[in-house]
Amino acid sequence: MGRREIWSDPQIQKMTSEFVCVIEETFFLFPPPSVARVPDPVATRLFRSYVEKAPSDLFPQNTSTYQGLYCLTADGGYLSGKFARQSREEARKVLRGGLKSWRAGIAARKGEVKEVPKNRLAMYGGAELRQGGLKLEVAYRDLPRGEIRRPGNAQFPNPYNMGWFDLGPREAAALATGEKAGEAIPPDLFRRLALTTLKDAVRGQMQDWRKEDLQSGELRVSLVGRSGDEERYEIDGEALLKRGSRSFAPAFHGHFSFDRAKGEFLAFEMVAAGQRTGRGPANGRATDLGPAPMGIALTLYRP
Repeated sequence: MGRREIWSDPQIQKMTSEFVCVIEETFFLFPPPSVARVPDPVATRLFRSYVEKAPSDLFPQNTSTYQGLYCLTADGGYLSGKFARQSREEARKVLRGGLKSWRAGIAARKGEVKEVPKNRLAMYGGAELRQGGLKLEVAYRDLPRGEIRRPGNAQFPNPYNMGWFDLGPREAAALATGEKAGEAIPPDLFRRLALTTLKDAVRGQMQDWRKEDLQSGELRVSLVGRSGDEERYEIDGEALLKRGSRSFAPAFHGHFSFDRAKGEFLAFEMVAAGQRTGRGPANGRATDLGPAPMGIALTLYRP
């Protein structure tokens, strides 16, 4: 539900200002019995309470995932909800229903509505920001196919998804080689970048590639200029990832700036673009097997 098709809607934005909005990994909110230790037991207990109090038809029988949009009270009470990914019209209905239930409950208890906290929240995923580290925002997008500028389907005509890639200070500094010629970044660093970010996650979810799926490739950086402590680099390279009918063969193009004295990145922009094929368990490609062009953009996150 956390797609821009939903949360870019002005009506939804206005209604969500009445809530404390939270995004969480649903697998750990209602984990299977095989998961002995969950990362946040308090959140799990809260969501289990919500499920127990929700209408019996809200979730399918024996579901393995509880992803969706849900409105609940601070003690896990049911207000409204919709299972799985929905349209923005359905999202509006859920939020309206949640507000109606909340106001009715307050009136019945003759309670007072407290102001929603306005605390500034971290607008990123992945690891915490680290001095000297590198946090990249990863955007997944289908590229134009001739006359079709924004490929998609009737419900989601503009597929666009987000992810994150994090490097610690030592790994991040390894990108700034100081070499003028095209110097390949360390193989282990390239492998992690390729396996975790170069996947077809435009329309849904996709697990990381396996180590053996990386058939070939490297990422090269070239020092193209200096100004004081600032070093400017250009990026190029290529990769081939393949497993069964699924594949992605991108070329890399980009640039970044690095402050040698501070050990910090000042700018970073890179695009991995090429042909993709096949489908995954939950990436929405059942009727779009390709080959078709896909682009992945990695840009420096700025708080």
